[in-house]
Amino acid sequence: MERLTKYILLTLILGVLQIQVGYAQQQLFTIKNSAEVKVSGTSTIHDWDMVTEGPLQGQASINLLSGKLEGIQSLTIKVPVKSLKSGKSSMDKNAYEALKAEQFQSVDFQLISLDEIQSNYLMATGKLSIAGVSQTVKMKVNYQVNGNSVLFSGNLPITFTQFKLSPPTAVFNTIKTGNDLQISYKAIYEQKN
Repeated sequence: MERLTKYILLTLILGVLQIQVGYAQQQLFTIKNSAEVKVSGTSTIHDWDMVTEGPLQGQASINLLSGKLEGIQSLTIKVPVKSLKSGKSSMDKNAYEALKAEQFQSVDFQLISLDEIQSNYLMATGKLSIAGVSQTVKMKVNYQVNGNSVLFSGNLPITFTQFKLSPPTAVFNTIKTGNDLQISYKAIYEQKN
């Protein structure tokens, strides 16, 4: 009888562990249409912003356990260059030329490694590809788990020259764009059904 009780108890414990491990397995996520990327910079006459208009593409393999982020095996995001809009068509045209948009139609990010996970942020290393040049970037990413979705947000400083690009100019080089850029992003990844 005692042996049977131990066997039943052990079976229950193993069952609970299997359920927990099952919930911690990787799940596939895709980016929601509400994702936004903003690129901010300076020029000799004014500061400027370009914000994405239209859907972005992205997917991820994420481990959630009891509403907590446990790990990320992969994560990508693709930003069509021509989805970035400033509200001024001449500026957009100069930006698209500088980013070689006809040849390289998207800015791509791919997670390389997840270096640290805290309760509301993570440290990550990724590959950022702009105009055919890829650079490894380290970044702090804020996150928030809400049911079966994860909101990622943050900022990443880069430069034109880091990606072998010349900052755009206009009006016979009298207006010059600064080399420093700030990429701000907010993207919700939802679990695929």
